[in-house]
Amino acid sequence: MKRKVTWLGLGFLFAAAMLLASCGSSNTAPPTSTSNTGNKYTSTTSTANETILTLTYGNIVKTLTLANVESLQGMQDMGGQKSPSGVITGPYIYQGAALTDFLKTVEPDGITAGQSVTVTGAGGQSVTFTYDQITNGGFTTYDSSGNVVTPAASIATKPIIGIAYMVNGNMLSNGSPGPLELGILYGQQLFTDSSEWVTMVDQITITGP
Repeated sequence: MKRKVTWLGLGFLFAAAMLLASCGSSNTAPPTSTSNTGNKYTSTTSTANETILTLTYGNIVKTLTLANVESLQGMQDMGGQKSPSGVITGPYIYQGAALTDFLKTVEPDGITAGQSVTVTGAGGQSVTFTYDQITNGGFTTYDSSGNVVTPAASIATKPIIGIAYMVNGNMLSNGSPGPLELGILYGQQLFTDSSEWVTMVDQITITGP
């Protein structure tokens, strides 16, 4: 009888310990993470009202927040890069707005012949586009093996020079390479020289008459 009581007592103690452990763990939420797979970027949330881009045209200076950028006429298109050493990156689906729509925030009629546009990133990288490039394209394009190819006329021969804040459905990072990235987008699996892409875009300047 004494032995039975002892085991019964131990049973009650064990049950009480399990109940306390269960109560303690029920208030602890499991950790969460927001890593992206399938592309080279890390997803973060940008501050919607923080200035992320400055546009300059002569004496006109305009600053844009992420909310301003998201309010522009949207574009979603495909693009990828070829590095000087031949490394292919992408293609990825970019979402943002065309460079021409950014330019209209400081020059409603758009740029004219003889003008050019310089897009600069926070790291000092920049690329300058001529009026003809912005209007007609004319960039060298490559296939996934790095061979020069001609865009398929049935899809698109003229690219969109786009500035994106999302890639593959995820917001670009606040650090590198976001929150804005400029790229040459063709709407098909074509790649352009990485020298024509700019990460961490924070300045756009129109120059010329």
